[in-house]
Amino acid sequence: MSQEGYKSQSLDSQIDLRYIFRTLKKNAVFILMCVCLTGMFSYVILDHSLKDTYTVSVNLCVIPRDNTSEKLAETNIENALERSVNVLNSRVKGNLSASVVADTNIIRMSASGTNAESAYKLLKGALQQYPELSDYFESGYVLQSLSSISANNVQKTEKATLRYSLLLILLVLAGGIGATVCLCIFTDKIHSMEQAKRLLDIPMIGSLDYVKKKSGQKALLISDQDTDHVYEEAVDRIVTSIRSEMSAEGYKTLMVGSIKENDGKSTVTANIALNLARRGKKVVLVDCDMRHPSLAKIFDATVDPKEQFSEYLLGKCELDQVLKQMEVQAHPMDCIWQKKAVAKPYRLLGSERFISLIDQLKEQFDYVVMDTPPLELIRDAEIISETADAMLMVMRQDEVHAVAVNDAVDLLEENGVTVIGGVLNMTKGERDTSKDRDGYRKYYNENAKIENAGE
Repeated sequence: MSQEGYKSQSLDSQIDLRYIFRTLKKNAVFILMCVCLTGMFSYVILDHSLKDTYTVSVNLCVIPRDNTSEKLAETNIENALERSVNVLNSRVKGNLSASVVADTNIIRMSASGTNAESAYKLLKGALQQYPELSDYFESGYVLQSLSSISANNVQKTEKATLRYSLLLILLVLAGGIGATVCLCIFTDKIHSMEQAKRLLDIPMIGSLDYVKKKSGQKALLISDQDTDHVYEEAVDRIVTSIRSEMSAEGYKTLMVGSIKENDGKSTVTANIALNLARRGKKVVLVDCDMRHPSLAKIFDATVDPKEQFSEYLLGKCELDQVLKQMEVQAHPMDCIWQKKAVAKPYRLLGSERFISLIDQLKEQFDYVVMDTPPLELIRDAEIISETADAMLMVMRQDEVHAVAVNDAVDLLEENGVTVIGGVLNMTKGERDTSKDRDGYRKYYNENAKIENAGE
């Protein structure tokens, strides 16, 4: 789908207020920082550039030289007022202004300056020129001063530094919020299951809620009793879908990947393997992300540097040395660990030894689950895909663009691997999980009572 197509579909879709709120919350620090900087700099600049203003005014009356009915006519007086104001504003230089007082024949003339003395002198000098100017206006009318000017009538207007700074702050705040909302409306970032199903060329087989690890919990694994039961059940539903798709096609090798880093795909990979092992399947988990290996850290496994995956691919050790078995709730699961990062791992992953290894593992195990590097950054995952049957795409909510996912899917399918579906990871606001937790809590409590009664 083209980028224009994504934009069109985004416009047609309803506005996701939860996504907008999450994005505003995420960018709140940046927006507030811009607001604070704007407030500080604008106040300093305005305080330095703006000055207090002093204004003095006088009222001038436009009257006819004689009281003929023609000159006393309201329309003629209004025309005379208009001409007088235009000439005053155009001929008198400086911070002077003239305006007609509504519904009268009076003109208010004001002079302003940075101090009272300059404003007073400016207006006084202008009044001294009135005899000459009044002849210029129109011979039939004269300007007559209604009041004398005085230094006591000077009005001081303090500089509005704070007011203008607050106005700029509000404009920046509104601009930041408005820009964020517009980006949320027009973006093709995957932020909900509904949107993912609409924009992606792959089926969405499930979502995993964002779950905060408890104190002392090293990783979010379903084998850990501290892991949320709702999260565990979501993993189970995803694995059920994966098994259904792979069994239908006779697939045995599954690569789990993502578009970007920090999408949580290694944790998802580990839990898929754990769930398969719990079901009694022979599973081997292979850490193929040699640039940033993390499975050994997730499982807190002790790895001999001489018995890690890269050493096997270099021909420095044999399969039985790198293939490590662990127990998953009384079920065995085999793992091939990688502890240290490797430079240019594509040379190892593209070797005949790697291809031969995958073929050998397919004969020994029901499922070969591979944790692979991000697709957007490097070619490692593309090379690994040549040995895989199926691929699961893990996408972190609000982080991945639909166009990037679909481009990666096209590339993988060209290499002969089937992308069986996508998982939206670390979701927030997808559903109300409180009822789910209450249900699972009740379910486990009832099971515990049954087991105790049986004893």
